[in-house]
Amino acid sequence: MKPKIILLSGEKQFIRYIYNGLKKQFEIDAVIFEESESSDIIYKRRTKKIGIIKVIGQKLFDKFIIKRLIKSSFPRIKEIIKKFKLDSSKIPIEKTIMVKSVNDASTIALIQSINPDIIIVNATRIIKSDVLKSVSGCFINIHSGILPKYRGYSGGYWALVNNDKSNCGSTIHIVDEKIDTGPVLCQELIDIEPTDNYLTYAFLHVAIEIELLKKAIVSVINKDFKVVKKAVISKLRYGPTIWVYLFYKIVRKVK
Repeated sequence: MKPKIILLSGEKQFIRYIYNGLKKQFEIDAVIFEESESSDIIYKRRTKKIGIIKVIGQKLFDKFIIKRLIKSSFPRIKEIIKKFKLDSSKIPIEKTIMVKSVNDASTIALIQSINPDIIIVNATRIIKSDVLKSVSGCFINIHSGILPKYRGYSGGYWALVNNDKSNCGSTIHIVDEKIDTGPVLCQELIDIEPTDNYLTYAFLHVAIEIELLKKAIVSVINKDFKVVKKAVISKLRYGPTIWVYLFYKIVRKVK
């Protein structure tokens, strides 16, 4: 009997790579997309957590650095896509379902109606306990960072900033009620080239995350997975401000 697998995702471009990378080996029953929140709501919530100064710095980073990197990164991104055979083909419309929030009662009812064995989580809001307990299936998350040391955003980037290449990679872990604290199933490092930067790291992450997901799915299906136990717990990290990015670009050559 084939396992039922669904993807639970925010509206991010990388979900296409993930879906197409997995469909060759596994049947994906549904891809449930969560509607994006407005940037105003996101920044307002973040201001409460990290303060207005850092949020302004993040906005400036997005406005000036990200736009510049988009233009300069195209050749390297194209190279990574070709090397790892990343497929951005559209997900079949009959497989996709749009919901307002992963935490809505209607979303819980939807997941229960499918009754999946595995729920793969990618770039959603923090999933509440009611959702996690709604089915017996295993919720596993894709995280672009080595856990538990690099929780939150841009884990690979922060590892490089800290001269910590031995922890620059991705993790697949079981979802719990906190942020990036669930048991680790598997993880792997990414190989950084001199031409890589903040934008291209994401493509390197997703390339190895697809392969890690394949391993994790098989181990969960066979119920033979071994949790990787690590004692270190880190602070929750956020995207860089423009001044932090420029400082580490000059001082440590981290792009």
